[in-house]
Amino acid sequence: MPLPNSDNLKARVSRENPDHHQRLQDLKASLNAAYKCVNKANKKAHHNNKRLYDRRAKLRKFKFGNLVYLYSPAMKPGLSRKFNKPWSGPHKITRVVTHLNNEIVEQNNKRQTVHVNRLKLAYDSEA
Repeated sequence: MPLPNSDNLKARVSRENPDHHQRLQDLKASLNAAYKCVNKANKKAHHNNKRLYDRRAKLRKFKFGNLVYLYSPAMKPGLSRKFNKPWSGPHKITRVVTHLNNEIVEQNNKRQTVHVNRLKLAYDSEA
């Protein structure tokens, strides 16, 4: 059932009974107050969720040429999770598309654009 929003709270009033007019005005006022209260509660919940998320979020920045591992947890049906390796690579970053997306190239020269949440930096074994 679609609910009315604050923009379309227009009701038709019959001219015969003046009590309906006052009742509708009271209803509109209470609905407007409820919309304002809900909007305020939604903003407060959003800010609280953002604060909790940002507390654990890591800032990841990769540069052109970095070696990274790619996280792919998907498995073929019938295989055991015990021996699954979700991290593949290392892959080389060929292009930084945005601050959240990077293009990587696999060993078989296949290019793929992935989100930074699926990447982690591969450190050189020689260093």
